[in-house]
Amino acid sequence: MRRAIRAAIALTAAIMIAGCSSGGEPAAKTRTSTASLNTPNAAPATTAGTTVRLAWSHTAKDDGDTEVWYAARVTNPGKGAASVALDVRALDKTGTIVGSSQETLPNIPHGTFDFFGSLGGGFTELTGTPAKIEVSQAKDAFGMAGAVEAPMLGTSELKLTQGSRDDLFSDAPLSYNLSVKVTNSTRDEITGGVTQQVVLYDAKGNVVGGDSGSSDNVPDTLPAGMSYREQWTGIPALSKATRAVYTVWAG
Repeated sequence: MRRAIRAAIALTAAIMIAGCSSGGEPAAKTRTSTASLNTPNAAPATTAGTTVRLAWSHTAKDDGDTEVWYAARVTNPGKGAASVALDVRALDKTGTIVGSSQETLPNIPHGTFDFFGSLGGGFTELTGTPAKIEVSQAKDAFGMAGAVEAPMLGTSELKLTQGSRDDLFSDAPLSYNLSVKVTNSTRDEITGGVTQQVVLYDAKGNVVGGDSGSSDNVPDTLPAGMSYREQWTGIPALSKATRAVYTVWAG
């Protein structure tokens, strides 16, 4: 997995460790949230009815640079897939923006989806000390083109194991490794690479870590219906993880 913080019915792989289960916290009905930092036949994706809120955030050190990790929880009440983009802002204690990004998410099926992202850490610039993070659904993010088609790929055989802190680039206390089988569940050959993320949860369903990036393992061409193996090392976590949710999409 090449870390690079910033296509069929969507499928997401999850793994349970030690038989623990989690349900996560319920989705809020607001479009913006702030928090202190410490299938081929499917209908076209739309943006109608979706809501976004901040589910979790943490300020970390990544190779000495300040980095803000966050999980944005997207809720899609509709029957079809939703096409969503996020505006993300890090604010200092005076409410001034010190870092920002706009993120295009994969098509979200009915239900909730946690998007893992970050600001800073050498990937995006922070011009001050972040005190809180704000996420909201970007307005008219796709312009006249409307919604984007970025269906999630099929995943299976996901395995999460304890890793070594030597593999970490951050000051997180725990490290995890992951392996998973990815299948091109779309009708088209994939030639432009993939984007991927993993979100780690504890036994109560709380987010405790994760990572995102592009892949070193995906074949240069991945025909429809074919699969490949993905491997990650050094996924950071703040406390013990019992479940991982991995998502991958073309692009």
